[in-house]
This record gives sequence, C-alpha cells and structure tokens, in this order.
Amino acid sequence: MAELKVRDLSEQDLAALDDAAKRSRLSREEYLRELIHHDATDHLLSGDVSDLRELTRQMAIVIEQNTKAYLDFVDAVRRLPSEN
Repeated sequence: MAELKVRDLSEQDLAALDDAAKRSRLSREEYLRELIHHDATDHLLSGDVSDLRELTRQMAIVIEQNTKAYLDFVDAVRRLPSEN
C-alpha cells in the first residue's frame, strides 16, 4: 500500500476532519482513506450515472409510447362488433 503525508494542514481543518470522522465512527485515517477513495473513483461513475439518466429518459418515452399503443388497441377491440 502507498503512504501519503499531508503537510501544512490548518488546525481548523484537522479539527473538522476529526469531527467528521467521529460522526462516521471511524478513525481519522479510515475516514481520510474513504474520503480519498470516493473522490478518486467518483469521476469513473459520473459517466455511468449520466448514461443511466439518458437511458432512463429514453425508456420513459418508450413506456409512454407503448402504453398509448396498448390503450389504442384496447379501444379498437372494444369497438369490434360483439359475436353474441
């Protein structure tokens, strides 16, 4: 595993990190490791999220069109003359 050293961190920033870690019930090191991991991998997911939004939008259009076609079909069937 790689090791990272951060210099010249303000006391206020360090205190804020410690508070955030405590709220997360993590040590400072665990908290920072998770924070770095999430930040380092977010860009990998942003394209996927964008693709998923577009796919969801397209699927909503398809569902809407299929629903209209189905309702039109049901309406046409109801208009057929009864065989009784």
